[in-house]
Amino acid sequence: MLHRPVTQQSKWFHLNSSLIKVLSLRYLSEDFNSPKFRPPRQRIPSTPTIQSELVRTPSEYIKGSRVIQVAILGVPNAGKSTLVNQLSGWNTCSVSKKVHTTRKTSKTVLIKDETQIVFLDTPGLVEPSEAKQHNLETSFLIDPERALAQANLLLVLHDVSNKWTRKSLSPKILRLLHLYPDKESILVLNKIDLLKEKRLLLALTNKLSEGIIGGKSIAPNVNPMPERVSKQTIDNSARTQSSSELEEKELVQFQHISEKEVAKKIEGKIGWPQFSNVFMISAIDGDGVLDIAEHLYQAAQPGRWIYNSAVVTDQTPHEMAIGCLRGKLLDMLEKELPYSVKISIRFWEVDVSGTLNIVLALDCRKRFTARVVVGTGGRNVIQLARETEQDLRNMFRQEVKLRLVVEPDV
Repeated sequence: MLHRPVTQQSKWFHLNSSLIKVLSLRYLSEDFNSPKFRPPRQRIPSTPTIQSELVRTPSEYIKGSRVIQVAILGVPNAGKSTLVNQLSGWNTCSVSKKVHTTRKTSKTVLIKDETQIVFLDTPGLVEPSEAKQHNLETSFLIDPERALAQANLLLVLHDVSNKWTRKSLSPKILRLLHLYPDKESILVLNKIDLLKEKRLLLALTNKLSEGIIGGKSIAPNVNPMPERVSKQTIDNSARTQSSSELEEKELVQFQHISEKEVAKKIEGKIGWPQFSNVFMISAIDGDGVLDIAEHLYQAAQPGRWIYNSAVVTDQTPHEMAIGCLRGKLLDMLEKELPYSVKISIRFWEVDVSGTLNIVLALDCRKRFTARVVVGTGGRNVIQLARETEQDLRNMFRQEVKLRLVVEPDV
């Protein structure tokens, strides 16, 4: 059993807690209207109590400040977390090639000049029957709708590489869009790098938007898009449509609509005609992502920032470490095996030299699962520890020593 060295922890916490308070006082006394002011460097404290205090620290007053909250919506494995990481420049969201990597909504903060963008990365949308079948947390059902209620803008991420689902929006997405029709929504076509025929993008855009972008009709005869399309939007191929034409498309408001009415409205529907803009990107390599960021900057409204300028995420260090390891475990093990492994914190301590020492436990339901996680000669668990340790160094910007303990439950 590992014991916490209380004296070392108290010294480290006292030092960092005092630093937080000093910085906060300095922020409050700064002239934030001065052109010399630049927001302080964002960071992720590795000590849970300090991160919690930082998240609760009131935002500074900045003249001309603007803010926007953006809910990232999509079916499982659409690339939501990858997009948030690319937009923010921080790997705060765990990613993997398998579904259900994100277990609950997390917030990531991006700051540029006087504008603060808060991304709400949500779990992949699932039906209650799916959640029950796969033993998923209730957050899979609740968190996406909570995020929509908080958000100013809805970003719908659609995977165009999946030939079985790319020709229509998921009914789960359509349901949420109909529940919040007054909120601006944008369509982002992701994974275009995996699409061999780029000319399909216009046809897909037409289907998914019902031929209307930003209240304008997409011209029916447009030349195929060039190979590099990720930094182009569909606005250039649109023409103004009259009010009578819009009425023919039945662009009505569904605010306060009941679930029964929503079900009737989305029956047989494959698209949403109220997207304000469409972007084509590859989130994994960042192609086209800057165009989205620029649109969000323009969409931000005057208002006080939600978080202090030093905040990167609302997640705790423990949550980020567990999420980081979970993502790598999902990629390493085949099929459903990694979903049965429970990850927990056994030890978390920053010593006097500033090194973060962590012990994570991987509790496996069966001995067979534990043997697979460890691998021949410990190969798998050593690789997991090495890769996770490096990611945590990059995340917390400090030296990290990680130890993994694999234990079967039976």
